[in-house]
Amino acid sequence: MSKRIYPEPSMKENEEMGPLLKLETLTPIWTGGVREKSKEQLRLRETGIIGSLRWWYEVLIRGLGRSACDPTANTRCEGKNHCDACELFGCTGWARKFKLNIEFNDHTIPGVWIGTRKKHEVKKDKLKYLIYLRRNVLGFMSPVILSFIPLREISKNEWILLNATFEIIGDYGAIGAHTSQGNGVIKIIENNLPHKDDKIDNLEFKKDSARVEFPSLDNFFFYKFHLKFKEDIPALIDKEAFWTHQQGHKKFSDNWGNWEKLWNDYNFLPIAFHIRDTIRHFEDDRNKRHSIFGKLGEGSKVFVSHGYKIDKETVETRIWGYDEEGIKEKIKENLNGSLREKLFSDNDNLESCNLIDEKLGKKILEGVIKK
Repeated sequence: MSKRIYPEPSMKENEEMGPLLKLETLTPIWTGGVREKSKEQLRLRETGIIGSLRWWYEVLIRGLGRSACDPTANTRCEGKNHCDACELFGCTGWARKFKLNIEFNDHTIPGVWIGTRKKHEVKKDKLKYLIYLRRNVLGFMSPVILSFIPLREISKNEWILLNATFEIIGDYGAIGAHTSQGNGVIKIIENNLPHKDDKIDNLEFKKDSARVEFPSLDNFFFYKFHLKFKEDIPALIDKEAFWTHQQGHKKFSDNWGNWEKLWNDYNFLPIAFHIRDTIRHFEDDRNKRHSIFGKLGEGSKVFVSHGYKIDKETVETRIWGYDEEGIKEKIKENLNGSLREKLFSDNDNLESCNLIDEKLGKKILEGVIKK
């Protein structure tokens, strides 16, 4: 994998600097915010990183049989009456045990727009319209340094679980927002958190909070696919081979120059929407499809990455989620035959789509606990 061109951030000298992780971004990180008109950049928010980290931490400890509350529910944890996740990340009346410092370079990628293949119904002024929608590829591509500063004692098990959480994110998942639409794939290139090589030999956590039936690692699947194209990817971009929009989509302007920059400068191909469109059609039942892939006001249970560079003709993409409707087998069986129809505007330029890594959450859990 070729090296990206952006400079690395320099961690400021700080007596309070705690244990740190250094991350390389393989696809853009998004943590919310709006563009700053003067700099045309986005803000990388601490709350976005912590929120995503907590989500994965909760997934992990639920898989271990411990408690993690539903932070969106009316009955939340408070004070000393809280769940295992709130013990570390805090809740009303109970402070988070650490401060997180983030160092990064303000390096916003050039945006790429992808249009929908079909018109969608939208409501405006009590009227309904059928229009083509657009999805934007945007975010940061920069090395990121996360420094954890303990504010209260963090237990050995909590450090072990934090390390395991980052391993899951770095090896199989993603961090930040819009991870169901391609963002947030990272690689851990340095880790000096305490107890990074240890395993849990007991599960002595708080047990005064009832378990919540929410995403749990023992129900997760993780896939990695290699997509090999028939030509060099720069040549396909130059030929405008990839799908961008329907001919009838008025006022849509292609930005192939940005496609070229994303590949040449940042080593990724913005194809998560193409992959997601493909696997959505694996479920015919509309209600089940909305349950799996989400709809307005409801999150997705399946997540897809953009394609990050393996070599000049090959990208790797991740697909993962928690399986309640049997979608993982449909993805495994059908992606190779169906993706070609969604990736390109015309000719089939995909040589192969191979599943190169498959992992179940139950297997990952076995690696966290000392045997």
